[in-house]
Amino acid sequence: MIQRLVILGFLKRNPCCGYDIRKFIERELSIFSQLNTTSIYYPLKKMEGEGLVRKKEIKENHLRKYIYEITPKGEREFLRLCKSALSSQRRPFMEIDIPLYFLSFLKKEEILPFLRLHLMFLNKAHKWLRERKKEFRNLPKSIQLIIEHHIKLVKAEKIFLKEILELVRNKT
Repeated sequence: MIQRLVILGFLKRNPCCGYDIRKFIERELSIFSQLNTTSIYYPLKKMEGEGLVRKKEIKENHLRKYIYEITPKGEREFLRLCKSALSSQRRPFMEIDIPLYFLSFLKKEEILPFLRLHLMFLNKAHKWLRERKKEFRNLPKSIQLIIEHHIKLVKAEKIFLKEILELVRNKT
């Protein structure tokens, strides 16, 4: 669902080739979402079959290039997907919660290095987000809000992880 939303949203901006969509996802959205960009052409072909996008062939220097554009049906699907995502009641899933559920079975010597490593990652992510916040000052407010949202999520996760580290250190 999210991949379709992103593809349709990007095509709503302007028609482009699959490569441009893939680069956009990797460059601008990878920090916020773990979208699969290895196969961008399969969902494009599927959406073309559903009438959500149309493909035009362009020849450049004896090479064929396909440009995709959103159709009116795709516009309606984009709006439907936006509404669905905005009204979603699914909570974020954190993979770290699963091993924490089984914490009593884990030896502190074995897991402390991994928890510290995770905290280092969160510190780097927090720094990166703060830098992006400065860079994105002149971008639309919606992008600034997304960055701020992720900064708050990372801060909360860091606090939680520090509590877990303390709990594991004191484990006998």
